Amino acid sequence: MTGSPLHLPWRRVALCLLLFVLYPAAARAQYEITLKLNKENYLTYEGVEATVSIMNRTGADVVLGGPNNTAWLSFEIIDPQQHPVPPMRFNSEDVMVFKAGSTITRKIALTDQFTFSEFGNYIVIANVYHPPSQQYIASNRARGTFAASKPFWSKPFGVPLGLAGAGQIRRYELSVLKDLDHTNLYLRLYEDKTNLNLATFSLGSWIHVSEPQMALDKENRLQVLFMTQPHIYAHVIIDTQGSIVKRLYYKEVEANRPHLVLDATQNVIVQGGEYYDPTIVVPTRPPGRSVKDRPPGL
Repeated sequence: MTGSPLHLPWRRVALCLLLFVLYPAAARAQYEITLKLNKENYLTYEGVEATVSIMNRTGADVVLGGPNNTAWLSFEIIDPQQHPVPPMRFNSEDVMVFKAGSTITRKIALTDQFTFSEFGNYIVIANVYHPPSQQYIASNRARGTFAASKPFWSKPFGVPLGLAGAGQIRRYELSVLKDLDHTNLYLRLYEDKTNLNLATFSLGSWIHVSEPQMALDKENRLQVLFMTQPHIYAHVIIDTQGSIVKRLYYKEVEANRPHLVLDATQNVIVQGGEYYDPTIVVPTRPPGRSVKDRPPGL
């Protein structure tokens, strides 16, 4: 029995609505997209790296490219007030063939386009363009928790001539961020006049057995010495541009702990302890032979 002509348009409308609901789900099944952030807990303004893995489950090769020559990879970010920020599109390769059954992985520095300046939880979603369906397919929702921390040490300095920002007054700050397992020592670099954050990054895990030691050398670089493992100290040198130029390690020998001092030429050096290279594996000595293990005939 056929329906009356009056009912046919409604059936078409219902069918179109059903296809509209099912088509995105079918498209999502074509790509398996996994998004991970480089860690869970951050200090505000810290760099964030996202790793996106996409597996082609279409059963056929796909010509991967964005619409109208735009990027095929973009990110949505929801701030701690649950407000979405404008989508970020990152430059990707020119049109490429995405082989059936293969997986591609991209690492993206999100802080190249967005500053995570508020404390609280941010949600990040990656979107990958699916040319056959002409739509972006969303990944899982990755969360990053950002904390604010007051500095426990601060030091202004002038940028030497010949360097970027020469003549500016900038400021080093040290602060800590605690999680369940570690306390991490952080450096922030600011432009002193405008309070513009130029760099924020972790110097490493800090053990509270001893206080960090800080000193500025003749080039106004910041040198920090702190215990990072039991009896092991990290010596980190940061330049006026906010880059780590050197990282060395020293071992405490009995009661002789390493410490920062100024030498006769006003250079900052480490005295005490002994140099330690964590990449060198010390061979273990084989266990001694028991008296019971005498060779046959003895």
